Amino acid sequence: MLRLEPITDAATWNQMVSSLPISSALQSWGWGEVKKLSGWQPERLAIFENETLIAAAQLFRRGFVGPISMLYAARGPALRDIHDLPRVVEVLKQRAGGAVYLKLEPETGQPATQPAPAFPGMPIEETIQPEYTIWLDLTLGREGLLAQMENMHRRNTKLAEKRVVTSIEGLEAFEEFWQLFEETNRRARLLQHSKAYYQTVLREMNQPFGQAFISIARLEGRALAAGLFVAFAGKVDYLYGGSSRENSNAKAPNGMHWGAINWGLEHGYRIYDLWGVPRRAEGSHAAGIDAFKEGFGGARVRFPAYDVSLSPLYGLIKKALRLRKNWVNYRTRGTTRDVL
Repeated sequence: MLRLEPITDAATWNQMVSSLPISSALQSWGWGEVKKLSGWQPERLAIFENETLIAAAQLFRRGFVGPISMLYAARGPALRDIHDLPRVVEVLKQRAGGAVYLKLEPETGQPATQPAPAFPGMPIEETIQPEYTIWLDLTLGREGLLAQMENMHRRNTKLAEKRVVTSIEGLEAFEEFWQLFEETNRRARLLQHSKAYYQTVLREMNQPFGQAFISIARLEGRALAAGLFVAFAGKVDYLYGGSSRENSNAKAPNGMHWGAINWGLEHGYRIYDLWGVPRRAEGSHAAGIDAFKEGFGGARVRFPAYDVSLSPLYGLIKKALRLRKNWVNYRTRGTTRDVL
């Protein structure tokens, strides 16, 4: 018999989430505070079997029209074992509160070549977070990570060590990060949140059992590449970044990532998540991003999404959301195809 318990303390919640083998920074307390800016309301629920914690689900509720809403566990729930998911879902249904459906994205990190675990009544559907990413195994150490890079990528990373100065900073580097991030998004025709949103990420993800930082690469004092990273539950995640086209021979993007990787090594993290590559590289708007991330070596992994229908309106709402996403994609980039 499973028991559900709401959690209202940040340190207690983060300790629970980070203690589970399948977990993510997007299930941390800080991410719940960030998403309030976008209209998502978090609810943090721990699920126990007797006295054993088997899951921790930070559910985000988003309203559509009137009482119609959805529930979403971003890269969650955190789980003891993926096979506990169906039982956990049955308990979470108690908190549905009129939601049309529940979307789950447990961060299993399974190899992309393997089929996703299948569960009755939980079809695999479209994700909200990037479905595929590349994980680097930080337990390989500095030399092991360099050895698994593609030859040109390893050469460029070593060049960056000589040509740019990379440092790990906080809010004091935000304006430099923001300028590069905006410049890159304009160039790539990508959507972005408000400036305050990213400032909130940097502030709120510095939390119990977690950290947030900016890795920034400069040449003669001028920022050429910067990324915003969060570290939680054994992983360092690259969430946002940008770079200048100036002084491309300095290889600043390599330097920015290498600085964050070395920070992860120094602080005992296990995985470096490059956060999002296209489902299919060929013809993708993000093919260049994919090629750069692939250059680091590592393993391509997949995070499947499971939808749990809670209302006859589910099919209609799902189609409406897909049409809306197609329209936003077309308006932004002239194609209905998703970036990732």
